[in-house]
Amino acid sequence: MTRSCSAVGCSTRDTVQSRKRGYSFHQFPTDTIQRSKWIRAVNRVDPRSKKIWIPGPSAMLCSKHFQESDFESYGMRRKLKKGAVPSVSLYKVFKSKCSPRCTP
Repeated sequence: MTRSCSAVGCSTRDTVQSRKRGYSFHQFPTDTIQRSKWIRAVNRVDPRSKKIWIPGPSAMLCSKHFQESDFESYGMRRKLKKGAVPSVSLYKVFKSKCSPRCTP
């Protein structure tokens, strides 16, 4: 099964094509404090309980949700810097690129 980004409204999937486009995928941190920061930043609600969403062990975010300055490069690989928190909302990016006739 193809893994996909856990951010609301994001349809990016972890495929060969998305990797070729330069997208990377990052699991939620195991450090409790850092993980809490990511959960708050994602601001997702569980549809059943209406409480804050708690990511499962395979939950991840794609690189679209991070600033370029959140990454460090190691040759052909890039990695999130320690302490990086997702801060880019795709919905806002999509909406700003949308023509007046389209509906996000």
